[in-house]
Amino acid sequence: MYVLTSEQMKQIDKKATSEIGIPEVVLMENAGFCVFEEIKRDFGDLKQKRIAVFCGKGNNGGDGFVVARYLLNESDNVQIFIFDENVSVSSRVFLNILKNLGANIQVLNEDLVARLYRERFDIIVDGIFGIGLVRDVEGLYRKVIEYINSSKAYVYSIDIPSGVCSDTGQVKGVAVKANKTITFMYPKIGNILYPGAYLCGKLIVKDIGIPEKVVEKISIKILSREELNIEKLYRYPDTHKGDYGKVGVVAGSKFFPGASVLCANACVKSGCGLCFLFSPIESLSLHNFRNPEIITIAIESKDGVITFEGFKQKEEFLKRLNIIAFGCGLTSSVEVEKILIHILKNFQIPIVVDADGLNVLANSKEAQTLLREYKAPKILTPHYKEASRILSCDVSEVAKNPLDAAVQLSEKFNCVCILKSARTIITDSNNIYINILGNTGMAKGGSGDVLTGIVSAMLSQGYDALDAAKLAVYLHSLSADILLETKTVQTILPSEIIENLDIAFRRVIES
Repeated sequence: MYVLTSEQMKQIDKKATSEIGIPEVVLMENAGFCVFEEIKRDFGDLKQKRIAVFCGKGNNGGDGFVVARYLLNESDNVQIFIFDENVSVSSRVFLNILKNLGANIQVLNEDLVARLYRERFDIIVDGIFGIGLVRDVEGLYRKVIEYINSSKAYVYSIDIPSGVCSDTGQVKGVAVKANKTITFMYPKIGNILYPGAYLCGKLIVKDIGIPEKVVEKISIKILSREELNIEKLYRYPDTHKGDYGKVGVVAGSKFFPGASVLCANACVKSGCGLCFLFSPIESLSLHNFRNPEIITIAIESKDGVITFEGFKQKEEFLKRLNIIAFGCGLTSSVEVEKILIHILKNFQIPIVVDADGLNVLANSKEAQTLLREYKAPKILTPHYKEASRILSCDVSEVAKNPLDAAVQLSEKFNCVCILKSARTIITDSNNIYINILGNTGMAKGGSGDVLTGIVSAMLSQGYDALDAAKLAVYLHSLSADILLETKTVQTILPSEIIENLDIAFRRVIES
């Protein structure tokens, strides 16, 4: 499913009107009816319900006027609140209809808002702002939204909760907390990214009669099963381990031995043919819970951290690899920087860079230049903080516009970027996918190491970088969601996500 910017939706509306000939008032009528339909479906008999409809001056308010008209046929107590009589041209059509019907329409002011706190509504419809909001919400608008959020009513927002920026999901000062949001044709970015996604409550996407033919190529999509290439998950019977790739996991230290194990275990569990774990001997000796299928290459170390000279001594093993996964739990050190630079200078095989590999990129201009010039497929898997370091900006800037940050990283290094968060973003700079699976049980140290292992295994089985990233993110989150069927978010462990991958693979293949 596509995800739209506010400008894209405006252009679609414009084409539907100018090229297809659908009047704007028809689209407004359809949108309003869709909202009414949801209210009726949820509440059934509305006759005794006390309902408030808040309408802004733009077309979102016009949708609200349509909702109010349908509600007037169902309830004896519908109050319509407007900020100004000066509404958009199409909205005026429906405002005049309400006036002709003798509807209870009141113009808001501070005294009226204060009196509303003494009233009780069962249902509130939010039609204050639509998808075009760019400024912070202030003055009377802010007071009305604060009132709505203080009420105990069930709140429906039209298109997007008022106060949420539809292009980023960020709150513009204050925003409505809806129980349900009805958006039209396709979701908007602000419906999908947090905190907007949370404020939407339950999101419903409705068709309002705009033909698909007016939709040009949209680069942003929700990551769904339909977007996955699962062809290579099917295996011919006459194959062997060499057909599924040799992955070298360069990871771990005395301080973070588990990171290397999680990454390598996930890689083996996700179908690679052979997995070599390059790790300091202290790291390998500190645990006994790795899969025996993993081939361990003990690297000489200093104070439990991998050394460049120790790595060079095992270089002959690197020449046998098809994929390199670099960074999990290595720690930040000059030696780690030297190793990554050496790999980028002397090898041309697909590479996945995570964790301390990303820290090297943040601190080394040479590593950045080499990665940019690296010809083989490459995937970066940063979280917000790691992304901000590489982009030399504050982490809050990444959080405010993660789509832009992910694209910047992809363009900067000509790579696929997996920007990890509650809404993980995958992009090759031309195509953007937003993952909506997963749960807060994944918010534990080690989850990212598991993802790096899965991504590396997908690459080893012949997927290109973008398809490998999409499939890995989907399987990783799906496995965690399946665990919620028997566990709570508090008790989910990254190691259990690995063990549960067999069920996730089966559901993806058989669905």
